[in-house]
Amino acid sequence: MENELVSLILPVFNIKEESLENCITSLENQTYNNIEIILVDDGSTNNAYELCQHYADKDARVKVISQKNAGVSVARNNGLKKSHGSYIGFIDPDDWVAETYVADLLRALQTSNADFVISDCIVSYNHHDKNNRFLDIAESDLTGDKKNLLLYQLVGKKICEYYPPEIAAGVPWAKLFKKSFIEKNKLTFIPGMRRMQDNIFCLYAIECAAKIHYLPKKLYYYRKEEGSASFKYSAKIVENFERYFDETFKFLDTFHKEAIMYSALYMKELTSFNSFLGQYYFHPSNSSSYSDIRKQLNVLLNTKRYQEALSKIDYHLLNNQEKVFVFCLKHKLYFALKILVYIRNKSKN
Repeated sequence: MENELVSLILPVFNIKEESLENCITSLENQTYNNIEIILVDDGSTNNAYELCQHYADKDARVKVISQKNAGVSVARNNGLKKSHGSYIGFIDPDDWVAETYVADLLRALQTSNADFVISDCIVSYNHHDKNNRFLDIAESDLTGDKKNLLLYQLVGKKICEYYPPEIAAGVPWAKLFKKSFIEKNKLTFIPGMRRMQDNIFCLYAIECAAKIHYLPKKLYYYRKEEGSASFKYSAKIVENFERYFDETFKFLDTFHKEAIMYSALYMKELTSFNSFLGQYYFHPSNSSSYSDIRKQLNVLLNTKRYQEALSKIDYHLLNNQEKVFVFCLKHKLYFALKILVYIRNKSKN
């Protein structure tokens, strides 16, 4: 096993020094030594590039790539192009891994002869950690319809048998891929996607894999700040979500997926209005008048996308709270929606 080179790809942008140090130290201290650590600096405006060079000067296994700011997808794709390993792992630079991360994943992958392996993770908040199992099953191989245990998670939580407590499996980390599998199926991250690009990559990886091995060991530590993303103002949130929906419908159409997956996506289109309203339309940073916001929401809801979702949604997939929310959308009860968003944000705080 020692002869097999494993490439670990980290997209880096304006990372804090202590976070990067923690991540790289965890990689340098792996019990499996034959690795290359590829740091792709995505046009950082702080000292991140110099930090990357510092680690490359200290450890010959660390390689540094510099690119103009183009986003995490392009950074990962460039890391893939420059990788020399027979196996590929993706790491986020503000996370870290157990010292047996590479050894355990590689052993499981080679023993099972799967196309990729997925382990569990620990979600690390500011003051506490939470265990996160991606699947509620014993160690096993996933083939054929069993892959739906993962696919359904990525399309909609309402249709899957089990949904992880903290984060779903549509992330590139906590996985190790055969590079030959990635190359054979031309798997890449979509440039320009600003939301859930990881999810799209994983949809195609799961679909294309003849076999996936699940290793129920908590080997990856995912750093998550509590509550921050839920309230952040985003003027492009609708555009970013719709790009994700377009790519997911494209996936469903390409592989002729079953009706329940379309139903789950229609539901996700409508429930995404929680984010649209909370992070843009009714966010305190939006200076538009209530009258203008109503007009903008009328235009949005009257588009073919959301009219189709409203007409095709399966109400059996909704709980009572979601049914009320969709009812308000359908009848354009915007003041009621504003109150619901306020209550939701208040409860999260």
